[in-house]
Amino acid sequence: NPRPIEDHMPLLRQRNLSAFDPGIGGEKRGRKSRMKTIDRRNETDPAREALATRLANDIINCDPSILSLLILDNFGKILSVKRSSRLDKAAHASPELVEKFGTVVMLILGAARNAVELMGGLEFIIGAFKNQKVLLMNLQEYDLSLALRLSRSANARYVYNKIADMLAMS
Repeated sequence: NPRPIEDHMPLLRQRNLSAFDPGIGGEKRGRKSRMKTIDRRNETDPAREALATRLANDIINCDPSILSLLILDNFGKILSVKRSSRLDKAAHASPELVEKFGTVVMLILGAARNAVELMGGLEFIIGAFKNQKVLLMNLQEYDLSLALRLSRSANARYVYNKIADMLAMS
């Protein structure tokens, strides 16, 4: 049985790691693992970044309700950030806030993946806020995660289906 994400939180904060760091599962409480943990958050892969940029350019313009997006790898590294021209400049998030949101996205998706055996594969998660919606998607075929900032009136299921159809054709 996997340990709940709450058991990992002190360790995550101490090491400033994401819930997907491969070293977390190998550690035992009270004992240090002999396996070396590799921190790949700062490594760059130009091919993956180019793929993320291409996907971001395609996705940002596929529906007018998409205001901005983040594409992250499985280690939580933000590979691409895009903002729609429809998003007011005053509503742009600072780079620090974007990084924090990336961490929150990875924690939410990681927690949701714990329920896969019970509920089936994760398709998407919707967050509704007072002024906007957030749509989190797992892009399994690319080993990437997508976070979309949507207008409040957006039909998130429709946007998800539109993106899924677009990615299936590419």
